Amino acid sequence: MKINKKTYCLFFIPAFLSVIVSAQPQNARIKIDIDRKIGEIDKNIYGNFVEHLGRCVYSGIYEPGSPLSDADGFRKDVMDAVRGLNIPLIRYPGGNFVSNYHWLDGVGPKSQRVPRMELAWARLETNEFGTDEFIKFCRAINTEPYLSVNMGTGTISEAQQWVEYCNVKDGPFFAELRKKNGFPEPHNVKYWSLGNEMDGYWQMGALSAEDYVKKAREAAKLMRLTSPEIKIIGAGSSNYRPTADPDHWNRVIVSELGDVIDYIALHIYVGNTGNNYYNFLSTPLVMEQRTQVVKGMITEVMNKANRQSTKPIYIAWDEYNVWYRARTSEAMKGTRALEEKYNLEDALVIGCFLNVFIRNAD
Repeated sequence: MKINKKTYCLFFIPAFLSVIVSAQPQNARIKIDIDRKIGEIDKNIYGNFVEHLGRCVYSGIYEPGSPLSDADGFRKDVMDAVRGLNIPLIRYPGGNFVSNYHWLDGVGPKSQRVPRMELAWARLETNEFGTDEFIKFCRAINTEPYLSVNMGTGTISEAQQWVEYCNVKDGPFFAELRKKNGFPEPHNVKYWSLGNEMDGYWQMGALSAEDYVKKAREAAKLMRLTSPEIKIIGAGSSNYRPTADPDHWNRVIVSELGDVIDYIALHIYVGNTGNNYYNFLSTPLVMEQRTQVVKGMITEVMNKANRQSTKPIYIAWDEYNVWYRARTSEAMKGTRALEEKYNLEDALVIGCFLNVFIRNAD
């Protein structure tokens, strides 16, 4: 990566602008200092996310039989649009969905895949679209796959076996299974996250920070023994309810997993619930404040004399968005779940989020 060791923000992180304003407004000027560098801007700050919910996968990126789809069932119009965005990586399969998702259900002949109750978003999961389809989609649009393992109802062995299926060339059972399923070469998935929002009461199999780090450490150990070059992302706090303690969670993750993870993942969703334009446009400051707090925790851990690893820890904002209109119980279920309708105001907030990432490239 082109990030120096003091860089902490990745995934969802222009030239530095030095603004000089004279005493007389009519003489205001902007100076662009091209020699002053904050840090290397990692392309992965423009990454994206695909989850099995609503119409995101089925009839979104994947719709076999549609005149708009190719021979693999991928929507050609969607692929064309996504290619134009030059997205560097896509996270999959969730999200809340992943905490009860068992990846083996979604590989092999489609006629033999078993439908399951999908508990996160209250729908039926046919498993017609799974690991191989997702990675094939990523390759078709020239983006990197980023997989999240099930740390809720899943096991550490299941996580290891998924890495084996994706990254081991041949020999062991799951590598041979991938070959049997029509993929002789490894998928070579680089990025793997250890679950999703595991501190949230809404998460299936939610854990305390202390219990999470025990399970996550062992999962990371097995995953890296299987594929040493992978990058592992630990689940930071997503629970900012008044009764929660997100700082405690994040401190435990960074302190106890700092030698085995490469990133800590943070999430944020905002909305103009009070119909106040200026308050809404200021919400990226919340993201920046949370970034700085976790950055401080990372610095503290990295400076410990007895730290067992010298590798840096980065921050991955791998979920963020405007989301408040489609948050009723009905709007979050079924085949049309979470269909937020966006406007220019929302786009300005997202632009400010991206600016936070860029300004924190150090």
